[in-house]
Amino acid sequence: MLEAMPRQWLCGITMAIALACTGSAHAADALKPALEALIKAAQEEKTLNIVWGPSLGAANGARALQDGMNKMYGTSISINFTPGPSFPQMASRVVQEIQAGRPNTTDVLLGAETTIIASMEASALTPINWNDYFDNIRPEMRTKNGEAVQIVSLFSGAYYNTKFIKPDEVPKKMADIFNPKWKGRIASTPYAGTFDRLALHFGIDAMRPIVQKTSQWAGGLIRCGEYERLASGEFILFFFDCGRGDERLAVENGGPMQEAILEDAAITTNWFLGVPKNSTHPNLAKLFVGYVTTPEGQAIIQKYGYTSSHYVEGTPAYKQAKAIEASGAKIIAQFPDELIQREKEMEGYREEFQKILQTK
Repeated sequence: MLEAMPRQWLCGITMAIALACTGSAHAADALKPALEALIKAAQEEKTLNIVWGPSLGAANGARALQDGMNKMYGTSISINFTPGPSFPQMASRVVQEIQAGRPNTTDVLLGAETTIIASMEASALTPINWNDYFDNIRPEMRTKNGEAVQIVSLFSGAYYNTKFIKPDEVPKKMADIFNPKWKGRIASTPYAGTFDRLALHFGIDAMRPIVQKTSQWAGGLIRCGEYERLASGEFILFFFDCGRGDERLAVENGGPMQEAILEDAAITTNWFLGVPKNSTHPNLAKLFVGYVTTPEGQAIIQKYGYTSSHYVEGTPAYKQAKAIEASGAKIIAQFPDELIQREKEMEGYREEFQKILQTK
């Protein structure tokens, strides 16, 4: 279990004074009675249990978030991080625990859109009016009923090897992918990632030819994370990639790769946090979610995890989004509320596109 920071008694008796002493830009939120009551209730719960994979910096990220929360809110809580399975597997475990009437293993569920959809369909997440507590959680950052809050934006695009693709050749639109001299040297995924959601946005007739041509141009199919096959030159471009995650870290670690966000397909994969209905520490879970959406919390997940949310002003993702919009592109961000209504339709597109890509 991670060690908690000492309680900040010198900041005063009341929680509001403690917040003011931290110097946080969000100290004004302490004036909200609901937030002050939430902080007090969270302190009484003492320990937050979180279970997920290496996302968001794993144990190091959890420790930094713990310390940041204590500094901002004047608390002395601790975070108990346990390495866990994939997003879908963890969501399935949460649902099974609720159906069996057992306490949830994790107090906070982390997942992408499909994970949150499955959890919402099973009524496994707690609807929360986040604005009772946090002004920074804007409507566009959360599901309609507040079951989940967006914390990470991963922009999908074309990930390429800079040794083989010159700056003046970098694709700007989907059609640019199909450079004749790249035929047989690009890769895609076997699960048709991103193509299915673009079909929801543009229509199946617009995306089917793109998928068919991708299959013709592809020299093979690779999974998300197999970026060494790009670094080696086996493939020189990956379309669509799986969002700015390991790709960004590879570049920072000296990899010869870069990502091009396409003007006509600037789509994000979004990660969310939600509070399971059988959370053992629900108040602390709410406070944790709220903290992660602050600039301070976002800076921590940017440092220890993958990237940040483009909805939080000043974050690297926010600046990237502004640059994308300045190029004339429109960012496509599909949230669970929309996707859950068209889930069967999207599944149909995905199955069709997978057959196209997997048939050579």
